[in-house]
Amino acid sequence: MTTITRTIEINATRDTIRKYYAHPVYTPQWANRLYLWEPEEDWPAAGSTAKMGFKSGGLEVEGVATTLSYDLRTMQHHFRLEAKSFAPMDFRYRFDENDGKTAVTYKIDYTIPGNFLGQVLDKLFVERQNTRDTEQMLANLKALAEGDA
Repeated sequence: MTTITRTIEINATRDTIRKYYAHPVYTPQWANRLYLWEPEEDWPAAGSTAKMGFKSGGLEVEGVATTLSYDLRTMQHHFRLEAKSFAPMDFRYRFDENDGKTAVTYKIDYTIPGNFLGQVLDKLFVERQNTRDTEQMLANLKALAEGDA
């Protein structure tokens, strides 16, 4: 299993970030890898689902994401994507606010199909691309939220 974790500090409160984070229109703007995003109306509430598809590392992943846990106050969010051709992928967001700034941490756990060859491909290419994509998504969220603050 591969785990990627990145954190960015945003000069905005959780409430400002909340406007963009799980929004049906704004989410694809900051989560630039998404090509399919159809969340239920109550997303990200626990148990809600979203049709989700994204491109990364030369791969297209599509399936249904289900929120496993969401804390309305802290915005901590854990959801799992059940993809058509991949093992389930877990996504976690954490929003730690202090003095009007918020540290946003994104963590993804995934497994590339295949044995040794799949692991080599992941280490040589996919993980690096996923890391770059993760950093870009967080930078995009920062730009939206700070543009509003």
